[in-house]
Amino acid sequence: MKTELVTMGWLTIDDIVLPNGTCQRDIVGGGALYSAIGAHIWNDRVGIHSVTGRPYRKDVCSAIERYGLDAAGISAIDGNGLLLWLLHENAVDKQQVPKLSSSSAAEMDQGRAALPEAYRSASGFHIAPQTPQGSFADLDRLSQLPTTPVITLDILSDAFIDARRYEDLTFLNRITAFLPSREEVGRIWRPADLEAWLYRQASAHGCHVAAKLGDAGSLVCEAHTGAMYQVPCYPAAVLDTTGAGDAYCGGFLSGLVDRLPIQECAARGTVSASFVIEACGALATAHPGRSERDERFLAVLSRVDRLSS
Repeated sequence: MKTELVTMGWLTIDDIVLPNGTCQRDIVGGGALYSAIGAHIWNDRVGIHSVTGRPYRKDVCSAIERYGLDAAGISAIDGNGLLLWLLHENAVDKQQVPKLSSSSAAEMDQGRAALPEAYRSASGFHIAPQTPQGSFADLDRLSQLPTTPVITLDILSDAFIDARRYEDLTFLNRITAFLPSREEVGRIWRPADLEAWLYRQASAHGCHVAAKLGDAGSLVCEAHTGAMYQVPCYPAAVLDTTGAGDAYCGGFLSGLVDRLPIQECAARGTVSASFVIEACGALATAHPGRSERDERFLAVLSRVDRLSS
């Protein structure tokens, strides 16, 4: 069966400290995995292009394959891979801190193998948060494919990342949709008006731009037309918000590949995030039935507000 959607970026082993002080240990995570799960809610043919530490690779790949994702694109590096503390200060604010025994970000970026042949004809790729160097290397990989796929991209601005390389937004010319969080936009570009900033980037670069707003949903600006939508969140029973933004990106990618209107892509992303936050850990996310999934989608879509055009 053809792999239709591929997520690219980091896999991590996380110790997650929640706002109530509880800690979940040794959770397989990372943006590449959470976004793959978000995509998988809408499409069964999802692969991951990533890397993990050699001591963890067998168990990580087995767990990912049991969930229903393709792990053929996961390679191994010497060392432990990326081991993180995920520290949640509240439902929105969190930070990632590498452990002393962790591999470095550069080792993660440099350790990935070539895209498997089965991934090279995929219809859509999501570049998950990593270093700018890793993101741009992924764009270079995708530019060499025989066809032009849908490409979405998210970023990271934590303290151990040099996010200044993202300041020049010309990389938006190379992608279909840019999906950062409001906090990341604020840290890197510091716009006085978020809506106006989204509109300028979408217009200048011919790229859809969405800002994830946590429990306020997302703001989405359509490329070329400048149409702006406020997409609400779904009232899920929140257990752990880790990976919510990544899952949103995976659902968004699935909508773009299915050629849905931009507000429906965002509604798909919102639904994907709603299932992820009802579990603690990416691989604990439920496999929703189509009726439950679609019911949430229609509930979100019914409350979308068009702001401008």
